[in-house]
Amino acid sequence: MSFVEWLLSFVYKIKTFPLIIQITIVLTMFFLISTFALIITIYTIRKKHNRVQKLLKNSVPEIKKLFEVVLFENEKYDELEFFERFKDIVEEVNRESLDLAVDVLVEFKNEHRESDMYLFIINSLGIVEHLERKFDSRSNSEKMDAFQEAFVLNLNKFDSKILVHAYSKNSQIRNEARNSYLALSTNDPYRFFDEYSGDLTKWDEIELMQYLKLQSERGNLEGLGKWINYSKNDSLVVFLIKMVGYFKQKGIDEILLEKLEDDNAKIRAEAILTLGELGIKETEQTLIERYYTEPEICQVSIVKTIKKFNTGKSLKFLQEIFSETNNTDTKKIIGEAILNYSYEGKIAFQNLKNSLKGFDLTILKHIETPLIKYK
Repeated sequence: MSFVEWLLSFVYKIKTFPLIIQITIVLTMFFLISTFALIITIYTIRKKHNRVQKLLKNSVPEIKKLFEVVLFENEKYDELEFFERFKDIVEEVNRESLDLAVDVLVEFKNEHRESDMYLFIINSLGIVEHLERKFDSRSNSEKMDAFQEAFVLNLNKFDSKILVHAYSKNSQIRNEARNSYLALSTNDPYRFFDEYSGDLTKWDEIELMQYLKLQSERGNLEGLGKWINYSKNDSLVVFLIKMVGYFKQKGIDEILLEKLEDDNAKIRAEAILTLGELGIKETEQTLIERYYTEPEICQVSIVKTIKKFNTGKSLKFLQEIFSETNNTDTKKIIGEAILNYSYEGKIAFQNLKNSLKGFDLTILKHIETPLIKYK
């Protein structure tokens, strides 16, 4: 009996069954055939995907070699020729192969392998358009990847795309977008500073510092100082004052002096430290006069800043406050300042050590040789 005859016979038999059984048999057969077709489809897709992934994985060394001869060996191609060379390696220029190309470029950048030809590769392969599609993706992970990749590759072409996500309901996307805007925008990069709320975490500070470094390399930090006065977020103000010192920003002496009168002791303490970082030595006497009216966090900052100034004018002051303070940690910081306060400081430190006994002497010995335990 042929298959067709068997099938017709089977259909005829089904018609003799009650309607409910006929429906059950038909639905069962439909689901079995659909399941079988789905399994075959999934198997085919997975097989093709695995083949493509294996091809791409195996092509990484060739991609790196192609990129390296252009970036670091000055081998010349025009954009179309380079695109075709890349296509020959990956077989098809699509989302997966472009992601691989971006990964290779990001790896080179993270290894600080500098070249003037990155933009040539980016333009030849249409990587800007590729990242734009990732910004428009429904996948949050793809958007996050796009933010990071645009930052590492220093592509400041996405202001409008980034701004779309700067007000996202997803807090992670929103924060990443605002940080990326700070790093990449040449048009008012600090516009979101007034929207930071709550205390900055250490990770927030690390990310912001990365982005500010990029703006510093572009010579675009002029607007940083004004936010010390504009921001209502004390945690952000403390961070920005610290960054002013780190990047040696000039012309904001008056702002720092104003912050010495702030109600928040952390802001005053950071302003004092930044005066030291910027070497504004004419404030030394003012800081000495403030010492006795300030809380411990500010007193420690004053000692560190005087040590940084190292003018030789405040040695007597340091000796006095060493004797007066009862806090062990503060006493240790003052002792270190005396020891490192020019040649006269070293002499004063030895004289102080010879005149003391008990716990104060132990502190000085620890400062002098911190790896040795004293009893």
